[in-house]
Amino acid sequence: MLVKEILNKKKDQGNHKVYTVKQSTSAYDAIARLDELKVGSLLVINDNDEIVGILSERDILYKCYNSGIALTEQKIENLMTPKDQLIIGKMDDDTKYLRNVMTEKRIRHIPIIDESNNLVGIISSGDIIKNELELTENEAELMREHIKNPFGIHLYNKED
Repeated sequence: MLVKEILNKKKDQGNHKVYTVKQSTSAYDAIARLDELKVGSLLVINDNDEIVGILSERDILYKCYNSGIALTEQKIENLMTPKDQLIIGKMDDDTKYLRNVMTEKRIRHIPIIDESNNLVGIISSGDIIKNELELTENEAELMREHIKNPFGIHLYNKED
């Protein structure tokens, strides 16, 4: 399956929005936004609305734990993965490839760009797993049907 197929499904379900947070936002406010939106990551933008990185719940957890800095004082720019370290996907990427990248790099969210390098969405590991599970279930159903009726012949009892 291609990334664009997942993004199209997400769009059809109204679940395709990309949410942002300013880099000067506190970790506390970012956590509140993640919770409010029920998402696992936010793209980080500067005052000119340019993408400067990505922030995940894991970034906050791992970088704030035991730092001694209050969540209300810790700024997102100190926690985010900066733009130059972002892993970006493309619309024609195969989801198996992205799943392998996510597994290898231990990340859960990948921003997706189109052929003009415009941001078009974010794919999560959950999106990929959900779609792979649907495909597997569909294949299993087809196999069950084939086992029940391998020749595709429907025999009907004629009642006299």
